[in-house]
Amino acid sequence: MRGLVALATKMMAFCCVILILRITISTQMPAITERTQLPAFFDRYQPVIDRALRTELENLTSELSDIHRYHMGWADECGLTTVATEGKRLRPTIALLGANAAGGDIRRALPIATALEYVHNFSLIHDDIEDRDRFRHHRQTVWVVWGDPTAIISGNTMLKVADRCATRLLEVGVDLDKSTAAQHLITDAYMRMIEGQYMDISFEQRDAVSIEEYLAMIECKTGALIETSLYVGALVADDGDSTISEGLRNAGYQFGRLFQIRDDILGVWGSDETGKPVCGDIYNKKKSLPAVHAIAASTGITYERIRSIYQKPELNGQDVEDVLQIMADQETYEFCDEMSKKHWSAAAEIIDGIDIDHEIRNDFIELGEFLVERSS
Repeated sequence: MRGLVALATKMMAFCCVILILRITISTQMPAITERTQLPAFFDRYQPVIDRALRTELENLTSELSDIHRYHMGWADECGLTTVATEGKRLRPTIALLGANAAGGDIRRALPIATALEYVHNFSLIHDDIEDRDRFRHHRQTVWVVWGDPTAIISGNTMLKVADRCATRLLEVGVDLDKSTAAQHLITDAYMRMIEGQYMDISFEQRDAVSIEEYLAMIECKTGALIETSLYVGALVADDGDSTISEGLRNAGYQFGRLFQIRDDILGVWGSDETGKPVCGDIYNKKKSLPAVHAIAASTGITYERIRSIYQKPELNGQDVEDVLQIMADQETYEFCDEMSKKHWSAAAEIIDGIDIDHEIRNDFIELGEFLVERSS
């Protein structure tokens, strides 16, 4: 009985700590404008993207393929079909949007769209291992269920699935030169993405990171694949000149920065909707934009306090409260929000200068507004 009482006491204390932290977060939470619904045009592409993604795995019967289906949200840990939260499919969607913007047939861009989504998910499996994230889309991550070695192999295999998808360009009528160029562009994009992930990990061992270094990192880690998605989608679908695809490439550069900055905002001030722990980036001591700004903007005792927190092996609730307070004092959220809006403004200006269909232009506007206000 005494053991049960002691356990109950500990549980109550733990719940009180969590409640206090949530109250602290809510009182320090900036007034965030949020959008939970994907832009309407996503519905135009989601069925064909989902069908293409599933087709790549449907004839594979290995245990690794079951792990892939689990990660993609189509199966449970035992390989049985289930319904779970899936990703936004942002990269394949904007690849097909790029194809439409160029006036081309989206069927010619579908192999590239499928490849891009599998490249992205390869990176997520490995990111979860490196960051020790235990949940994604409200389910346990692959390494938690199957262990690190299997998760690494699963991620590597998913990258090869992506490469196989890209080789199907010739089957849908893309000429050899464009097919080869597109495959090279995707390879270059995921090599840059891996480089960015390396930079991100290396930042965790440093006391401070400059804004310029941070931006260089996200241009690789996140921006490379988003920029390439828009560009290659237009490139393989368009038989005309490259004016539109080059313009979309420039817009994609801005969208890539915008996406990651908003992701960093949600990593600190996001809710349970993200499928990850609240304040997860602080607990993981990530040198995301909020941390980079708060450390750079702090001086004296405040600087020493936040620096000492990020040097600790593990952070507790009080540490997180202190970091949130420092960020509030330094107006870190306002800085990050303004930077995200700046990149959306730059993207909007580029889109406005491209000769594309009016309805497609409106889709891009809706995309930008979603990215700058998304809540998950």
